[in-house]
Amino acid sequence: GLTGCGVVSDLAESAGIGAPPAASPSPAAAPGEPATLVRVIDGDTIATDVGKVRIIGIDTPERDECGYEEASALLADLMAPGDEITLLLPPGQNAEDRYGRLLRHVFTDEGVDVALRQLQEGLAIARYDSTDGYPEHPYEREYHAAESDAAESSLGPCGQTER
Repeated sequence: GLTGCGVVSDLAESAGIGAPPAASPSPAAAPGEPATLVRVIDGDTIATDVGKVRIIGIDTPERDECGYEEASALLADLMAPGDEITLLLPPGQNAEDRYGRLLRHVFTDEGVDVALRQLQEGLAIARYDSTDGYPEHPYEREYHAAESDAAESSLGPCGQTER
């Protein structure tokens, strides 16, 4: 779980976590599959018109863990129900997890990589990649660098993350 948790701010406050890092649109979003967001389930899972999607490459806090509200709020702030989004399954990746959820990188209609934003804000850890015995994905190095930068800057509501 996550340790070092203080008081978790309410959902309204958590949507404005610090100044957002500059996010450049990802060219990799272009060849993906279009989808429409139905709802944000939590910080790393969404419901879309093509199915439930588990975002590749990150892990966010579970319900009742420090940072859950903030991670869920950031994702909801990045995209709203009805938004057109892009789902990307890189070559060599598993298409679904053991729960039947689609495994995809997710980009907003503006090309923002939502997993990268979670990492940049200190609300996720880079997981489920070649360091954990899963296939390497194209954003793996960038995700680990963003996680390290956020940790060095003490970003996120919970201090150091331990999983």
